[in-house]
Amino acid sequence: MRQILIFSAIFLAVPLALFAPFTGLISYVTIAYVRPHEWAYMPNAPISMAVAVATLLGYAVFELTRRAPQLISNSLMLLLWAQVSLATFFAYSPQLAQGKWIEFSKTILIALLMTAMVDSEKRARWLLLGTVAAIGFLAFRSNVGILLAGGQTRIFGPGGAFEDNNDYALLLNVAAPIAFYVGRAETNNWLRKICYALSVMMMITVLFSLSRGGFLGLCVILLGLALKSKYKVTGILVVVLAGSFTFALLPSRVVERVGTIRTATEADQSAQMRFDAWRVSLQIIADYPALGVGPRNMLELYGRYQQTENVRVSHNSFLQIAVDAGLPALLMFLGLIALSLWRLRLARQFLKTRSPDSQLIFYSHGLEIALMGYLVSANFLSRHDLELLYEIFALATSFYVLTRVESYAAPVTSAISASRSASASTGQA
Repeated sequence: MRQILIFSAIFLAVPLALFAPFTGLISYVTIAYVRPHEWAYMPNAPISMAVAVATLLGYAVFELTRRAPQLISNSLMLLLWAQVSLATFFAYSPQLAQGKWIEFSKTILIALLMTAMVDSEKRARWLLLGTVAAIGFLAFRSNVGILLAGGQTRIFGPGGAFEDNNDYALLLNVAAPIAFYVGRAETNNWLRKICYALSVMMMITVLFSLSRGGFLGLCVILLGLALKSKYKVTGILVVVLAGSFTFALLPSRVVERVGTIRTATEADQSAQMRFDAWRVSLQIIADYPALGVGPRNMLELYGRYQQTENVRVSHNSFLQIAVDAGLPALLMFLGLIALSLWRLRLARQFLKTRSPDSQLIFYSHGLEIALMGYLVSANFLSRHDLELLYEIFALATSFYVLTRVESYAAPVTSAISASRSASASTGQA
């Protein structure tokens, strides 16, 4: 019965995406993270791809004339896609690279659709609520598992791209500050409380993933939340006290795992293997600086640089994108992060003067902290293609475009009002 219900809901999502593309966009986000098709025993079914294609077709038919794609504003993202495409074409093994290229192309396509369709504060709110609800559901389920196991467990992801505990921790680290600030922006009291609760659940799950990179990212996120508060010193003290109290209550397994961060460079085998992967990555980049070796090709070449049976990926998102697509791709990727931070800050400064009650102000804070958390956690795993990251890029672009349109429209509106006032005065005279 469960399979029938899930399959029916998924089946309805495709025509819904075709005739209501923005709803299809939210459906895609939900399916991509929650992966309900796995509950119907269809783990390899390309459901998210089907919804993405239907959303694209629906956008082309029903929304393209009203909401044009922001190609100029997304030029850096398009250049990154072109660089990865070239790297795929000239890869050491194009067959190995092709699958990863298709996944990356889908991520870029969805990001472009987001910048086109998220053209109002209302739509930004619905997209973020959908994202928080989907990832929050995963965190809620993980917290139930933690309680049932009495804290004596290690949490892994839902499957797919987030099956690994480190990947799952990265996703939750990026989502947690977004959930917090979506809650702060909410006028609905129940929604606000739910978003706050989901944000806390995401942070708890990161701890029980036993991911050391995730823990470091979480520390940066908590520090960012404290520094964004009205009383910064008090906020930092609260974070320190809350952290100390939490560690006193955590199971010894979690505390011991975090404690290994101090000795990881000396005695931890996992850390040593990661350092080896970094050294091999740097050697590959030196040999293939322009286009890299192609996505998913590092494993094929690893043995040339180090004689070992433990063949690994870079375990560093920044090194991985350079290995996969060359140094130009790394520079573009870092440029996207820097550009998004700048656009979020610029949009927030504009809104504070023109529309101080805008929810986008709160959203920009959450997205900014999420990027900071990513910059830390991403140093310990290869996830330069994280879909939530490209959603942040897309929303930063949308906020920037929205404020730019308003800044252009404001002088025109003022001129029209002044003209009408002058005409009225002339008429009375």
